[in-house]
Amino acid sequence: MTKTKNILAFILTSLVIAVTARSAAETAATESLKRFNSDEALKLDASDCDAGFSFAVMADTHQSESVFPRFARMVADAKPAFAVTVGDFTNNGLAEEYARYVEAISGAGVPWFSIPGNHEYRTPAGRTSHDGKKRFEKIFGPADFAFEHCGWRFVFLDVVAYDLLSPSQLKKLDRALTGSGGRAAVFAHYPPAVIEKWAEGIWVSGAQDAMRVMNERETRYFFGGHIHVHDSYVAGPTTYIVTGGGGGGLDTDYSPKDLWSPSAGPFHHFIMVDVKGGESSFRIVKLEE
Repeated sequence: MTKTKNILAFILTSLVIAVTARSAAETAATESLKRFNSDEALKLDASDCDAGFSFAVMADTHQSESVFPRFARMVADAKPAFAVTVGDFTNNGLAEEYARYVEAISGAGVPWFSIPGNHEYRTPAGRTSHDGKKRFEKIFGPADFAFEHCGWRFVFLDVVAYDLLSPSQLKKLDRALTGSGGRAAVFAHYPPAVIEKWAEGIWVSGAQDAMRVMNERETRYFFGGHIHVHDSYVAGPTTYIVTGGGGGGLDTDYSPKDLWSPSAGPFHHFIMVDVKGGESSFRIVKLEE
């Protein structure tokens, strides 16, 4: 991790400080919710880098009691280097919803990273609340986060707090991707809504600039959710993937003709990415029959 911190200015030192400086009262209150992203990064095992590694990505699990637990078991059986949930793992950001989610990912036996979706920031009345951001960061640390594994860089962005990517976030994104040689993946809950057919993704402000940076840095992947379908779209060196089928209700009003990829559609799934050196490929993993 020392090398990671030196390379990626985007890995915030304040995150580590915040973890170590928590009061005893806070520690006791959150004893069952200690899955900070920084703690998960410390669990990454680089011993198999030469042989290659894989990682799993899913989104919009929405407290599913049938689909998501099965996906968690499938991830546990597959034993990827790590897994990522790209937001909306709760319905209303409630403490008991966080607890159920953390229990599920803790049982998978692999480092599991989480970024916020709009449902983590909402109130039971369905409105976005700044308290939601505080709740998420108290448990997982800063929502903007990055780490390095086997020569690849993985960057998480919070685009749901204000439905945008700010200029300061854009600078951090550029710094995090600089020098990656294209071996990088970016994660955010909303996909860029400036991509035709993905207008439901909401994220417009700053999206074009982010896509420009990813293009200039030859970023390999972008992963988003929010739209409860699978789809993928290639722009320059970057494959943009929507993986919103983690367990929540599906957007069945979408048909493959409304989307980009021949394999697109509204079905429950997650994505597995296989990496070896500078080569990579992704595959769609559906529910076991």
